[in-house]
Amino acid sequence: MSIKTGYMTIPGVRPNLTDPLPKFMRMSGFKMFNTKGNFPDEVKKDLGACTRTLPYRVQDRYTSDRKPIKIKTVTLENEYLKAVFTPEYGGKLWSLYDKVNNRDLLMANPVLQPRNLAIRNAWTSGGIEWNFGSLGHTYFTCDDVFCAVMEHNGEKFIRIYEFERAKECVFQIDFILPEKSHCLYSHVKVTNPNNVDTTTYWWTNVAVPEDGKTRVLSSSEKVIAVCGGDLTYEKLPYLSIMEGDLSYPINATRSFDYFFQPEENVITTWEGAVDKDGYAFYDRSTNPLIYHKMFCWGNHRGGKRWQEYLSDDVHGDYIELQAGFARSQMHDKLFPANSSIEWTQCFGGTHVLPESVHDVNLHNANITFGNHVDELIPEDELLKADEKLKLLSLEKTKESDIVHYGSGWGALEIIREEKVKDIKLPENLCFPASSLSDEQKPWLELLEKGYMTQDEPGVIPPSWMTSEKWMSLIEKSLENKDADNWLTYLHYGNMLFEYWDNTDTAEKVIDWKKADEYETRAEKAWIHSDELCPNVFAKRNLAVLYKLKGDCDKAEKYYDELFELPESVSDFAFAAEYLAFLNGNKKYEKALSLYKKLPKDIQSCDRVTLCYALSSLKLNMPEQISYIFDRDFAAIREGETSLSDYWFEYHARLLAKERRIVYEEHEKELIGEAEDKFPPPHKIDFRMSYNKNLKYRTTE
Repeated sequence: MSIKTGYMTIPGVRPNLTDPLPKFMRMSGFKMFNTKGNFPDEVKKDLGACTRTLPYRVQDRYTSDRKPIKIKTVTLENEYLKAVFTPEYGGKLWSLYDKVNNRDLLMANPVLQPRNLAIRNAWTSGGIEWNFGSLGHTYFTCDDVFCAVMEHNGEKFIRIYEFERAKECVFQIDFILPEKSHCLYSHVKVTNPNNVDTTTYWWTNVAVPEDGKTRVLSSSEKVIAVCGGDLTYEKLPYLSIMEGDLSYPINATRSFDYFFQPEENVITTWEGAVDKDGYAFYDRSTNPLIYHKMFCWGNHRGGKRWQEYLSDDVHGDYIELQAGFARSQMHDKLFPANSSIEWTQCFGGTHVLPESVHDVNLHNANITFGNHVDELIPEDELLKADEKLKLLSLEKTKESDIVHYGSGWGALEIIREEKVKDIKLPENLCFPASSLSDEQKPWLELLEKGYMTQDEPGVIPPSWMTSEKWMSLIEKSLENKDADNWLTYLHYGNMLFEYWDNTDTAEKVIDWKKADEYETRAEKAWIHSDELCPNVFAKRNLAVLYKLKGDCDKAEKYYDELFELPESVSDFAFAAEYLAFLNGNKKYEKALSLYKKLPKDIQSCDRVTLCYALSSLKLNMPEQISYIFDRDFAAIREGETSLSDYWFEYHARLLAKERRIVYEEHEKELIGEAEDKFPPPHKIDFRMSYNKNLKYRTTE
């Protein structure tokens, strides 16, 4: 067994810089979910989620212009398997190569192409990612995490870890690959070091190739199925949401998920995917990681387009097998104060006779494959590994063990803890002072001086902070006259506006009684910031606040004031947000007027261009936007159908002009005709479902 650091070179695009505007939780709100049919009451418990982006910034600065890039790798290898980790991208297991069969167990993406799917926007498909903290693809999916090479009782292992700022918790994953082992073992330990309860989230996300006859097998057949926003509780392989045997993802006519529901008191569970030739990936995990999931894009044009969009045009077809410790990703999970949750999960590959699992009853296929998994990794063997890895997880990381550095936020938290004599992060993890960067400088200054000095109003603050612990330090600093500046009150307003009861599950805190009080305090802080020094951030935040309150006139006033400042064109985010606001309020002429005043480099940005296209369409100028359908847009969000929507309206308006009729008076018929006669080019078709009334399928 060996561990090596190195690099791989592949075509790719790195996310560059971040959106400077804070994305407040109140902008997206809580997610509550509808259930249909015979959905058990006990399974409804804890349904609901609240995903926070702050204090992180959105990573939306990337293109599709791929060039060769070097990506740092840490490789764990024995005579059977080769596991390649990428600590620059959340510690993703990029590849798990089966050296015996000369093939990858995972969809090892041949390119690095960020797309808009994660909590922070940028996400890459393929491999295995470790999703922690809040519902969605992790905060770290396109960010650095700590990676250390360590030793326990003479056995080397890899440790990946990081401090998660939104919930102020910590995760660590220890990986071992014993000699002669056909399995890679991971041991995950997540810790809430705080004196108050919070909520948490974990889903290991495995991308495996889909060859057109891949079948998903599991130790359970009861599932929560998710399709179009509604949840049903059913039994595979035939579900009410679609026709066909849905243990074969190729039969799905839209993107969808299902979450396997194990029997009570299980100790371990497993999931696998078997291709047409009988080659299989499998994973098995200990309690509490007993829930598994399948996701597929669906066998239709939009699903195929998404997979190409995330990779190249040849190697991108995949499905996701996931594992979590809540019933589904829509279920919240309470994380008690001063506690840890840990488990072991193993990953491997095998081969079975194709006829033993394909085109046979699903129950029989599950029994056959389950017996095979029991032979490969018996339950008692996995439990023994779990006990061993619990001891290994206590090993202390030294700075000399670190082969890749994560962020400086853990180091800053340790400095804060020492300053105020507060609770401590886990002592077995190393967050060295050498990891501190410019992002932490304003907060170090607050700790050292007792207040934060202001920058010029045109300078973008290097980071945001939302922690209640830091809010109390900001409040204390306001006793110092030097803290009476625009920047301090901007940060204070951000903290107040983002603050919410975080000590219980979403369904119990959605109607938090102090929400209005904190909103009012945030409003006052931002108004004071703007009075001290007119600045684009306070004006923008006030515009967001009034928009959410339903006072669009007042929101528009603050956006207008914002665009009177020269800093309004320092970043395209201001224009993209205001144009979307104007379009949303049907002020298309004003939106178009604003667009024409913008610098060319801002006009050319994806989001700004899409806003311009909508304004032009609504002003009945379809000929102005024909060029957008040939353009490559990097920023399309998962679930977004703007390009195909604009395509149909574009053609519908051209038909109206050709016939000299008023579009608005015949809109429904014209759109229907456009959908019938003008199927969208494959390149712009990101629709995630197949509508039988529309004349397109994968084969057309």
